[in-house]
Amino acid sequence: MKQLSKLLILLIVALLGVASCGSDEPEGKWDKMKWTNVNDLKNVQGVYILPEEGGSFTFLCRNYDRPWFSMAVGHETDFSGEWYSAKFEGNKMIVTVEALPQNVEMRDFSLQVTAGDIFDTFLFRQQKGAY
Repeated sequence: MKQLSKLLILLIVALLGVASCGSDEPEGKWDKMKWTNVNDLKNVQGVYILPEEGGSFTFLCRNYDRPWFSMAVGHETDFSGEWYSAKFEGNKMIVTVEALPQNVEMRDFSLQVTAGDIFDTFLFRQQKGAY
């Protein structure tokens, strides 16, 4: 019986030791994602302004190798909406937008990206006469 008690205590201590293991990186202390706006889109108060004719626009993440879309299931590298799409190729995010319909003055969308425990949000606005 004493052998069983000692074995049980040893097992509990071992499980607690494994559960308490962590990385040297403090939780929540990841570096903020750093992006380069390759196409030099206008940025007005944190909103990227897209031309009404649409097109493809590239953003490079300078400090994380393989970000992904956090609003997609799993570690998705492709995302699309009704009139836009976005994909990751390594650290490069490519956003493609259709031309603004003549009967629409303005439309918005957002993309949430992550690289693990760090998140970022891109806000986009496509508007007539913005460029």
